[in-house]
Amino acid sequence: MDDITYVETGRGLAAAVEAIRQAPVIGFDTEFVGEATYQPQLCLLQVATDQGLWLIDPLRGMDLSDFWAALTAPGREVVALAARQEVRFCLRYAQRPPAILFDPQLAAGLVGFSYPLSHTHLVQHVLGVQVEGGETLTDWRRRPLTRRQLEYAADDVRYLLAVRERLLARAQARKRVDWLRHEGEQMVERIVQSEGEERWQRVTGAGGLRRRGLAVLRELWRWREGAARRADLPPRRILGDDLLVEVAKRSPATAADLFALRGFDRPALRQAGPELVAAVRRGLDLPEGALPLPLKHDDPPQLSIVSQLVSIVAASLAVHHEVAPALLATSSDVQDLVRWYLAGGEDEQPQLLQGWRGEIVGRALVDLLTGRNGVRVVDVSAPHPLRVEPM
Repeated sequence: MDDITYVETGRGLAAAVEAIRQAPVIGFDTEFVGEATYQPQLCLLQVATDQGLWLIDPLRGMDLSDFWAALTAPGREVVALAARQEVRFCLRYAQRPPAILFDPQLAAGLVGFSYPLSHTHLVQHVLGVQVEGGETLTDWRRRPLTRRQLEYAADDVRYLLAVRERLLARAQARKRVDWLRHEGEQMVERIVQSEGEERWQRVTGAGGLRRRGLAVLRELWRWREGAARRADLPPRRILGDDLLVEVAKRSPATAADLFALRGFDRPALRQAGPELVAAVRRGLDLPEGALPLPLKHDDPPQLSIVSQLVSIVAASLAVHHEVAPALLATSSDVQDLVRWYLAGGEDEQPQLLQGWRGEIVGRALVDLLTGRNGVRVVDVSAPHPLRVEPM
């Protein structure tokens, strides 16, 4: 605990902010509770520089605006593991993401390690250091925090800068530093974009709805978001995805029709009945040309078979190039490639043909689709049993 500074006063916060301002690279992590409120409740901020470790308590009522401004200042690099929620906190409190993001989990997968590695496994594999776990189910809202909790929180950032240096060295040896930067930028871009989107398409079961049903679902989702925000509750505590989809399918015309569905016996939902019926009506009244597009592609039957083959070949090429297969190509990436090829290859190139992915596998996969390449098993007992070669 000697190297950890616990910050719960304005004076201590000013010192931590000054340390951040002096450091070009910052290790950063957060502890939060996400299951009880509309947005995750921030409970602890962990920061590491080459000068020390700071645990900043946001529940003490301090003004953290200078902290967020310093953390996200232009030119400053933030090192955060599996950083999606950390970037979201930056967007919420600083109104901007980190200027430069280095996610060791992503970086490790691009230089020969598995993906995704947990914090403990990452530190062990990269640095050979054993880190204690055991506080993942802690309620971080409770005070005071114990010594064990503080040490656990500090360990989350203690090794981040050293891990970054080791991974950068491996990337430099493989000429992949640009890959790491690109993936960090892409991750931030996706998070920023998703924060500004309506995410009704992600409702479980939405893919089975026709366009009119999707229009109703979108209106119901908007109602649920507003109700959850006002009540400061997770949206699914207001109305579960299964009920949203069921209402969208049945499109009840009256509150009585709505209440005939199982699950609508809660007083809060009965009170909201007229609003829900009005949301259904808005979706039903939408002009045909304004309906959402189907969420499922109308794919030919061969797409599934070809995509499975391409996925296997892509995974084999990933192992050959010491890249985690999950980072090289998701099943969605592969399907996009096959759709692009079936459509004549005239639209914008899919992700598998762009950037570092296109460099290492793009040509091989396209040649596979055209029949110029074939794949065969060369040694079933070898780590790389497949070989992609000209026919």
